Amino acid sequence: MLALGILASGTAVARSAPARIEVPGALLRDNASIEPSGIAWSAALDRYLIVSDDTGTEDRKHRPWVFAMSREGVLEPAPVVIQDIDELNDAEAICAGPDGTFFLTTSHSENKKGKTSAARRMLLHMRLSGRVLSVIGRLDLTQARAGNGGGLLTIARLDPNGSLDIEGLAYRQGALFVGLKSPLTVGGAATILRLDQAVEAVRSGRIAPGSLTRLRVASLDASRPSGAIHRGISDLLALPDGSMVVLANSPKGLPSDGGGAMFWLRPGTGPASLMHEYPGLKPEGVTVSADGKELVLVFDNDLNPPLWVRVPLPR
Repeated sequence: MLALGILASGTAVARSAPARIEVPGALLRDNASIEPSGIAWSAALDRYLIVSDDTGTEDRKHRPWVFAMSREGVLEPAPVVIQDIDELNDAEAICAGPDGTFFLTTSHSENKKGKTSAARRMLLHMRLSGRVLSVIGRLDLTQARAGNGGGLLTIARLDPNGSLDIEGLAYRQGALFVGLKSPLTVGGAATILRLDQAVEAVRSGRIAPGSLTRLRVASLDASRPSGAIHRGISDLLALPDGSMVVLANSPKGLPSDGGGAMFWLRPGTGPASLMHEYPGLKPEGVTVSADGKELVLVFDNDLNPPLWVRVPLPR
């Protein structure tokens, strides 16, 4: 089955529709659900590394696991284990860092009971050895402070009492880019932050004054008959030319967008260009494919089988 998509240039292209990720029975037995929320390619493993909102079973939740997926969309029966942490709660994004390392962030958001445990407030820097990820740096992004003493949302120039939800992460030339699902700006735009000297910050566990800044905001609205529906960022991908691919979904508590979308954000201050809409689906993770010729997206399909798709790079 083919679906018609539009590149940012306006050229129509044919693309495969999202397909099921094959999940082996052993992995299903060890996890109450598989809900992809981020993806990165590992050349060392020849696998895509996928993080999930939840890991483990109902009686043993928040296992420090990352799933490994083949180029053909098949998950391996055994997860990749993260050493040095006891729990991984609400992992939302993973991206490649320097020298074969990876960055991973949890949402830093409140759970359903209004609490934010340390396991939900982690930005990790990890090194892969065999099939094990070792933590070489850890940081709580909510510890960031503005010059006036305000916190992360003050730095982002957002409502300091807003509901923080971090879901996007990308790395390029020493900087980490952090995409916020919420809160949105007063006008409904999504915010991207930039953490300079990211390796040093995460390894020291400290954000130096002025190193975390607001990079830009982007309108990722869904156009619906009832009007514009605002969206936040569900993942980021930094491309070598300085542009970014942005996945977007509506934040919790706001009107549903009826399906997420993918945008292309060029350098500068111009608007985001819509690449593709995904009616009824939630795109949650994006990376460059193993051969470097396409994008690979994963979709959180709630309790249904997870999905993935390969699409053309923007140009």
